[in-house]
Amino acid sequence: MDATKRNKIIYWVLTILVLAPTAGSGIPELFTSGPAPVIQAFHTLGYPLYLMKILGFSKILGALAILTGRIPLMKEWAYAGFAFMFLGATASHLLAGDTVHVPIPFTLFLLLMGSYYFWKKTT
Repeated sequence: MDATKRNKIIYWVLTILVLAPTAGSGIPELFTSGPAPVIQAFHTLGYPLYLMKILGFSKILGALAILTGRIPLMKEWAYAGFAFMFLGATASHLLAGDTVHVPIPFTLFLLLMGSYYFWKKTT
């Protein structure tokens, strides 16, 4: 297998690993009152519940921008938005003393950076 094909496979695997749970969680956050664990996390972190709708909408739009890739600048912005979201979530959990949930957004951030790296390698 040549390097380009290998890089594309790695890119798509990492991208799906990041976007499946992220965009998947954005759907109920946008269209419902949110799953109970998410509501509890928002209360623990001291965030207003309306922020869940904003994040849900942003997750879906960001996933579409990354998956379609039609506008490279929009894809770059989506990667940046997800990076800020994951790092912000990591910091929020740390600062609130909720260390149990810290590895989840930080792991998603690392997977996102891997996806970005391999996207840039294949373009």
